Amino acid sequence: PVEYIATLKKHDGRTPVQVKPAARLASNIFFSARLFPYIADVLVGGFDQEGPSVYNIDLLGSLTEAKFVSTGSGSPVAYGVLESEYREDLTIDEAIELAAKAVIAAIKRNAGTGDGVDIAVITKAGFRELTEQEKRKFYELYLR
Repeated sequence: PVEYIATLKKHDGRTPVQVKPAARLASNIFFSARLFPYIADVLVGGFDQEGPSVYNIDLLGSLTEAKFVSTGSGSPVAYGVLESEYREDLTIDEAIELAAKAVIAAIKRNAGTGDGVDIAVITKAGFRELTEQEKRKFYELYLR
């Protein structure tokens, strides 16, 4: 439903979907399924007229906005890295490296985390995922 509404608004010439209302809709969907919850923890992020924002939605629909978010079994380890190194004035390249460092720290210390890093960058210009080649340098730096 969230992607459908965003696409519909995009094509009918109305204002693009704002991040917070999209996150709220996803939150309501999760809340409505609370008796038989989706076993997921969702991150909703974007860049709109309010600026950049990221939200976490838990399996019961609780919605939390934060400067940075980590989820999953390795999140305590990732939060340790994020909380110690996050600054408001990070460049995009510094933020990418910090995200990679946090996830790789979780990979090294938590078997349930898995073994891959997916990194996406969301700016005014849009959304893009880093390629395997772009991510390789972080594996070489931090996964020893």
